[in-house]
Amino acid sequence: MGSPANPPHDRSGRGARARALGRRGERLAARHLRRSGYRIHARNVRTPRGEIDLLAEHDGCLVIVEVKTTARPGGPPARPPLRYAQRRRLKAAARWIRTRARYRRIRIRHDLVLVTLDGSRSVVTIRRDVFRS
Repeated sequence: MGSPANPPHDRSGRGARARALGRRGERLAARHLRRSGYRIHARNVRTPRGEIDLLAEHDGCLVIVEVKTTARPGGPPARPPLRYAQRRRLKAAARWIRTRARYRRIRIRHDLVLVTLDGSRSVVTIRRDVFRS
């Protein structure tokens, strides 16, 4: 049997390390967003349509923030930042958020925050309105 930190399907510990990396990236992203004028409303918002990493407000918009963290210094992420299924999940979560009374009349935007870690150094990049075409 596995423990909560090491479920039976993940005997290598990679899942636990990935979750820790993700939590660190989300903390750094939230700090960077606050310094960039965002107001963070919530973290790890669970909706019936999927989880939202950060829910924030910026420039009069409600911002659904997806955070992608990598520990690949100087290199590109291992895979594209947002795959099709993730885009669909985030759009569905936004539709669900829109049903909440306090968010019915506010514009919703999707931002992507890329966090690259290199030891104690981090690089944070904000890509605003990533679904706007």
